Amino acid sequence: MAIKARTGVLLGAAGVAVAAIAATVIVNVVQNSGDDENVVTWWVPDWDYDAAVALVDQYEADNSGVTVDIIQTTGDTVANRTAVALDSGNVPDVITESISRVRTYADKDQLADLSDLFGADAPKDDFAPGLVDALTFDGKTYAMPYRWATNALIYNPELFEAAGIDTPPATWDEFIDDAKALTSGDVVGTAWPMQGEPSDLTLRFLEFAVSDGADVVDGAPELDEASTQAAVEMIGGSIVDGWASPSSFELDNTAIRELFLQGRVAMYPGGVFDVAEAQAQGAPIATAVLPGPDGPGTALGVGWAHLVPAESTHLDAAKDFVAFLAEPESMAALTLTFPARISASDDEKFQTPERVAYAEQLAEYSVPAPNDPRWTGSVQAVHDQIQEVALGRKTAEQAATDIQQIVDQAFAG
Repeated sequence: MAIKARTGVLLGAAGVAVAAIAATVIVNVVQNSGDDENVVTWWVPDWDYDAAVALVDQYEADNSGVTVDIIQTTGDTVANRTAVALDSGNVPDVITESISRVRTYADKDQLADLSDLFGADAPKDDFAPGLVDALTFDGKTYAMPYRWATNALIYNPELFEAAGIDTPPATWDEFIDDAKALTSGDVVGTAWPMQGEPSDLTLRFLEFAVSDGADVVDGAPELDEASTQAAVEMIGGSIVDGWASPSSFELDNTAIRELFLQGRVAMYPGGVFDVAEAQAQGAPIATAVLPGPDGPGTALGVGWAHLVPAESTHLDAAKDFVAFLAEPESMAALTLTFPARISASDDEKFQTPERVAYAEQLAEYSVPAPNDPRWTGSVQAVHDQIQEVALGRKTAEQAATDIQQIVDQAFAG
């Protein structure tokens, strides 16, 4: 029997009320602007709001008579709000949403085909490797990606210098040797997010596995026991061997960053936001491409995209606006992490010394993270197997066999 994705939400009375309120808001939005052919309604996450306002001003100035109404969403509400809108048919014209949820909406025929937006003005090969393909199902592309992010290696150059290490590790062997050399007193070589969202840990696991020969095909990971065992050993075995923090069982991504800022974790795979926080606090920080078995490792990309609901009443206008948002200059202006288009990364804000490694990781050594719901339903079980190794209750070989069975069962049939 296949493992079902854990995407359902158990709604009590409070949850039903929230859904009802969201649906009311959606109806009001559509009723306020749906009859005007020259008005496009755009749902935007709060973190993009200020930049979105500036972009809309530019678009309206260049397109006389067209108005774009911005409706602000949040990271906590956008998924539910989008699902309610698409299920009810009371939709805005453009929605900025997580790439991880695009397949779910496309499978329900709720999104417009945006394939014609890719071409001379938006070449597919100008996007991060595999990104457009990850949003293409049955020959149709259902989203315009604009924001993309991966992990790179974050390290403390002062701790490296004190340990006599001149350069960041480029291979797994160097990573292990450096971590052991850096582990001394209250400093550990690295740490893993065993606490918090299970997907945080399994993302690290998959990056190791894909770097060692596994793959992500059509939104699903294709694992083999050899690469799975190597990945589990890197994480779980490092805690058993003592060069990764034993407090990892109590750490999530934010806690690892805090220990790094305190000089207690020497290096770890992390995102651009961690770099920005370190810089804001004046902490010593440098970055490098993730190490792999014999050279650069592969990171998994996650991000956000612009969607056009299939039932938009202003389909042509919505697609024209999305085409504007897909221009490199627009994408760079709206993006906090990295843009989905490689050419947009030429903007000077992405070319700081600490960001160069991320640009290289994205353009050369990354693949989109899995977005198949069957994998999502397996994440907790895979996470638990990695923990069993870290606790010393299973070998990496045993866990690899069990993980392979979990994934095979999830995708059976």
